[in-house]
Amino acid sequence: FKAVGQLIAGTLIGLSVPAWAGDVSISERSRTYRVSGGTIQAVVKSMKRNGPVSELHGRRALAMADYRFSHNIRVKRTGDRCRVADASVNMRIFYVLPRLSQPKRLNGRDRARWRRINGMIVAHENQHGRYYRRFARDLQRALRALKPQSNCARLHQKARTVRKRLESISKNRNRRFDRAQYKPFNRRLKRMAPRR
Repeated sequence: FKAVGQLIAGTLIGLSVPAWAGDVSISERSRTYRVSGGTIQAVVKSMKRNGPVSELHGRRALAMADYRFSHNIRVKRTGDRCRVADASVNMRIFYVLPRLSQPKRLNGRDRARWRRINGMIVAHENQHGRYYRRFARDLQRALRALKPQSNCARLHQKARTVRKRLESISKNRNRRFDRAQYKPFNRRLKRMAPRR
């Protein structure tokens, strides 16, 4: 998600404990980077200068999310067929978010603007977090629903195919969200931190 020349990629902040949903294990952790400035314009410039580098886009972002996941299927042979006995997905979501290091340097109006800008970023990232968790749950359900195969190697291949398909769907869902949010986010950011 591009915001005045910068990128924002999804997050849900503040969670560092696992969230369990059946055999889906999701842990979320956030860290911050420092931003500063005596005006809201300076704070926005600080975000652009100090934000995390997005590997996906190859440039600095205002905030960023990334995730790692693994999946496992337990198989069972029944007669001449190999079927899924159970499936699990483990996901770790990482967030990098801005933190204003000296809020008292801002006047009251700019502090209020900062709170709104930060809220916009958090709201955007929260949605990405929901999409990531949806992907984990969808993957686990799809793995459990795999049809029995003539051998277990074929079943594992089907599992890899399902994972790739659902991961592609999830990435496209996040990209569509970013495209839809791009212009509204930029308009609001420019209103709250107009150029001087």
